[in-house]
Amino acid sequence: RIQTVLQTVDNQRNTFFLIDEMLRGTNSVDKYRGSRAIIKKLINYGGVGMVATHDLQLAKLAEEHPGVVHNFHFDIQVLDGEMLFDYKLKDGACTVFNASLLLKGIGVEVNEN
Repeated sequence: RIQTVLQTVDNQRNTFFLIDEMLRGTNSVDKYRGSRAIIKKLINYGGVGMVATHDLQLAKLAEEHPGVVHNFHFDIQVLDGEMLFDYKLKDGACTVFNASLLLKGIGVEVNEN
């Protein structure tokens, strides 16, 4: 599917792409390197679209490509130990880690180091 997206963006300049959690079935290092390479290729093709990821390292691409790559996230609020989602897109990379909150709720403490 990634090959189809790359070919389409390269051949049809008015294509808007949406990619959700690419390269899910590999280890985290390989996933990061591959995802970064794909995004850079899409940038080189002049691609316009959105990539959804939980990989915070990929957010650094916004610093490398200012005005081209932008970070957005969905935020949560924690009220009385309960997570509340407003489903509003906010500017910047995510700073709240809901898996840690969920684990804490079932008695698993996550070391922040």
